[in-house]
Amino acid sequence: MRSTRAPGALEPLPDDGLPDEVQPLVQALNSLLGRLGHALAQQKAFVADAAHELRTPLAALHLQLQLLERAASDDARRDAMQDLRAGVRRATHLVQQLLTLARQDPGETRTLADLGLLDVLREVVARHAPMAAARGIELGLDVTTDTGRHARVHGDAQALQTLFGNLVDNALKYTPRGGRVDVRLVSAWPAVVEVEDNGPGIAADERERVFDRFYRRIDDAAGPSNIEGSGLGLAIVRNIADVHHAQVTLHDAREGHGLRVRVGFDGAPTHIPPAL
Repeated sequence: MRSTRAPGALEPLPDDGLPDEVQPLVQALNSLLGRLGHALAQQKAFVADAAHELRTPLAALHLQLQLLERAASDDARRDAMQDLRAGVRRATHLVQQLLTLARQDPGETRTLADLGLLDVLREVVARHAPMAAARGIELGLDVTTDTGRHARVHGDAQALQTLFGNLVDNALKYTPRGGRVDVRLVSAWPAVVEVEDNGPGIAADERERVFDRFYRRIDDAAGPSNIEGSGLGLAIVRNIADVHHAQVTLHDAREGHGLRVRVGFDGAPTHIPPAL
């Protein structure tokens, strides 16, 4: 009696006793089933995480709306409206980051092209310049003419703008007024980019965890960080880097105070002396 198999079953097909000429087909199907099962498991986990993370800002929006409706004076109404706008902004940012992360599947086939890395970095710096100016932070692009001319990568320009944009955005969030954020094109071949700030930095034992989805940094003195964010920025950075076969590592800033994020393409070394 033949055993039945559910239509949605993803378990490997049995290959015992099959003719030799059929074995490659069954192995290929099992490989496909394995990849499909892994993708579905990732999708299920992502949806569960997203639903959990969206619950809090949506509940906050509901509460802020109630406060606005109950406001008894113009001042109270103005304060409630300001809080509501901030809540909408945070929820919108979280949804945008979720959509970006959902699109950055390392296993997805992408059309990559040869592109100049300097053009990507210039666009990122220009886009973040108004934010830096508003926060009193000096944002600079450090590159020599020769390095800028020869630094090219095989990649997706929009995805790389997202990668470096998230790094600059994070640096600006954590750098105090009067501080500095530098985007540095270190070398052309292999291509290496660093984003460095003189903010509080990240403790060495926390540097790997910050790439986890929805992870928020902890301040020993103040508890969970009060910096606005979705906890997805560095997860997106890691995913895009994986697509481009790049490595992202975190280091102390050159002057010892702050964070230096190093992105190395095509096997560039990720551990270097701080003075280099």
